[in-house]
Amino acid sequence: MAEWLENQLHQAMVTLREQRERIESAKADLAARTASATSADHMVTVTVDSQNSLVGVKFNTTKYRSMPPEQLARTLIEVVERARQEMTDTVVEVFGPLMDQRDDLRAAMTGNTDVDKAFAPLFDEAPSDGFGRRRD
Repeated sequence: MAEWLENQLHQAMVTLREQRERIESAKADLAARTASATSADHMVTVTVDSQNSLVGVKFNTTKYRSMPPEQLARTLIEVVERARQEMTDTVVEVFGPLMDQRDDLRAAMTGNTDVDKAFAPLFDEAPSDGFGRRRD
């Protein structure tokens, strides 16, 4: 029984370590990415970073100089929203594969692994700590 528990605990720790490494790798990959969108008339291109912050605006023509302010504002808002949607799609692409393992990670973080279940009867019978608390 002790060997089985040790193996289960080891496997849970390996799973957590691997998941953490995958998350860190995905975060680094995402941090290096940007997303850009260009208006339909090719007048302006905007770029957002992985936090969806606007990091670049490039006017490709001088058409903006003669545009009514409301039209320029609408164009900028539309292009920024498209760039942000592209970045959202990128986030899903990068983190999507990790979501398949979220149940294993959640179980390890909330104490619902096989090891926790095996020890549950022992914890239920254990005396309370010095503060009168029991392990929940």
